[in-house]
Amino acid sequence: MSWLSRHATAIQTASAAATVLVAVAALIGVKLQLDGADRVQREQSAREAYRSHLALATGLPAFAAPQDACALMASEQEGAYIAFVDHLLYSAEQMLAVSDGWDASFRDELLPHRDYLCSAAAPKGDTQEIIALLAQFRDVECAPTSGCQ
Repeated sequence: MSWLSRHATAIQTASAAATVLVAVAALIGVKLQLDGADRVQREQSAREAYRSHLALATGLPAFAAPQDACALMASEQEGAYIAFVDHLLYSAEQMLAVSDGWDASFRDELLPHRDYLCSAAAPKGDTQEIIALLAQFRDVECAPTSGCQ
């Protein structure tokens, strides 16, 4: 009897085990690729949201750096101004979820909207990133008497 026939069962078992290991490695590789593609897509989406906000701010300088946010809130432009700030918060949410180090940049972006963001009508935030950003902003920028009345 030859060596192959004597060890056929062991060879088949080892081959089956190797096949299972290759299949598991392939599944892990696919999962890593899908996670990587998802991360890249979320980063691109976040950058696009921020670029979109910058374009909007360029086109609406009265909203980007309002002289009097409280007056805007009391005018017929209230809805448009709230939507503008909501868009800023949305782009902040997207960037903060995928990339570290943007907190200070977005706190600076929020400064022109201090009176609105310190008022009772201000958004509270829907995600952990925005809740934390708004809390940090309010802790530093909002005095007990600030905000639109």
